[in-house]
Amino acid sequence: MDIALLLLAVLGHTALWVAVVNRTHAIGLRRPALMRVTAVLMTALVVPPLVLAGWILFVLWTGGNPRDAWSAVEWARPGPLALAAYLAACGMFAVLTAAQWLVRLVSHRPPHLLRFHSTRRMDIRAIAPSSQQPPQHFLVRLSGNEILSLDVTERAIDVPRLPPALDGLSLVHLSDFHFTGRVAMDYFREVVRHSNELDPDLVAVTGDLVDRPRCIDWIPETLGRLRARYGVYFVLGNHDARVDLHRLKAVLGQCGLVHLGGRWIEIQVRSERVVLAGNELPWLPPAADLADCPPRQGGPLRILLAHTPDQLDWARRADADLLLAGHMHGGQICLPLIGPIFSPSRLGVTHAAGLFYAPPTILHVSRGVSAEVPVRLNCPPEITLLRLHAGG
Repeated sequence: MDIALLLLAVLGHTALWVAVVNRTHAIGLRRPALMRVTAVLMTALVVPPLVLAGWILFVLWTGGNPRDAWSAVEWARPGPLALAAYLAACGMFAVLTAAQWLVRLVSHRPPHLLRFHSTRRMDIRAIAPSSQQPPQHFLVRLSGNEILSLDVTERAIDVPRLPPALDGLSLVHLSDFHFTGRVAMDYFREVVRHSNELDPDLVAVTGDLVDRPRCIDWIPETLGRLRARYGVYFVLGNHDARVDLHRLKAVLGQCGLVHLGGRWIEIQVRSERVVLAGNELPWLPPAADLADCPPRQGGPLRILLAHTPDQLDWARRADADLLLAGHMHGGQICLPLIGPIFSPSRLGVTHAAGLFYAPPTILHVSRGVSAEVPVRLNCPPEITLLRLHAGG
């Protein structure tokens, strides 16, 4: 087999198993089962290319020609035919994946509803952790790691059905804090400080707040200090299920944050009604049922919170104006030109981060504030201020 075709098959194998990993992490498996399944999938992803590389190196070392290396597969039973069929399928998958990537690269445009976009980078690395805190994880100090390089992004959006009285409504979207102790609490204090400086009308926090039980004690000094004129609202994510949910929700509630998981509420903003609702599926059922809330046609603005953007279909069925989600970390590690690789979604990297429009719903996906594994490359964490405008 020509070595170029063999390399194409290896790329297809990699793309195939990455796609399987992404979708497996979107189906709501409990952590022990998910870790076991992930270990199997990552073995299937990594081991065959390593074996292939070792095989080719062995052929070269023994004086063979890599173009003739295919003949060495004769030992593979039930026979090279089955392996050849798999490699051919991988090659076709590689071509299909490359075509999809190229179409996405060429055709991607910000939604026409995006009126304005700006980003400024805040280097939190210059702020040393206080002496009372344990040292940060060694990965935080890696050269090129962007885990402490915080983007403050502002987006102005035309919301077609926004009541004129709510024109200019400001909302800070935060997600994926991942309190583990690996990133110092002082970093999250800075995140909260920058959020408060934006002086929003609302703050929405879309899950994965705490990974370690001891870090629940961080909440009063961090999330508990978030401020907004009309309240701070949150849903939980899959990582929050690792701690005592009753205690977590109680501490957040004592700090003034309002939990929207599985329910909807109506608030008054500038004398206008606004419906807020939450969805923590597939990990923490149920999703909010908006069947009995005020009719959307001519009724209140509907802003929905979910941990994963995979709940976009739910938001569209609920006739929502805006859905806020996180979970994806923007891919966390993005390769030049290629972009994100790992995104735990049924749609892979389609909704890794940013703004999308699927009428009648505008979807905003945050890259998140941190991560369980404190490494980010070409994908810094972010705070996003959304300003909603009537029109569009």
